[in-house]
Amino acid sequence: MPRLPSSLKWLIDRRGRIDGEIKKIEASLAECRRLAEDLDRLKDLLASVDQTLSLHDIRIDPIYIPTIRSHEVRVNLQYGELTRGILLFLRLNQGQAVTTSEITSFIALRYAELNTESISFAQLKSSVRYRLKSICRTGTIQRHHTHHTGRRDGEWSLADE
Repeated sequence: MPRLPSSLKWLIDRRGRIDGEIKKIEASLAECRRLAEDLDRLKDLLASVDQTLSLHDIRIDPIYIPTIRSHEVRVNLQYGELTRGILLFLRLNQGQAVTTSEITSFIALRYAELNTESISFAQLKSSVRYRLKSICRTGTIQRHHTHHTGRRDGEWSLADE
């Protein structure tokens, strides 16, 4: 097979990157459309509930009913990705304890585009901390700090096998 010229290789790479960007934007657009449909459906449902409230003997003005926010997903990663990222970082640092902040930074860099929603470092760190505690309970990793560290970061490593 003949050797590809660098200019052709660059064009092939460029085309692949542009196609990847298009696919990413199309996926985001599809998600936006789905959310818009959900929003329309929820608005219709809210209007019907308000109408039903107005038919009741006891008059309740829907304006005075407080909003209740549902739980939000902290990190928008596929199932198991957070755990895989944590364990990968601990394997890369085999034999030494690493802090929760170091693990969180690795996760933030590895999954730089946590889909469309931007989350703060503190929110990501909270998710990582809860996941670390859960993995620790299974015996896969071990903690190198007391349970109540105050403002200091916890330190973690893979469990000795």
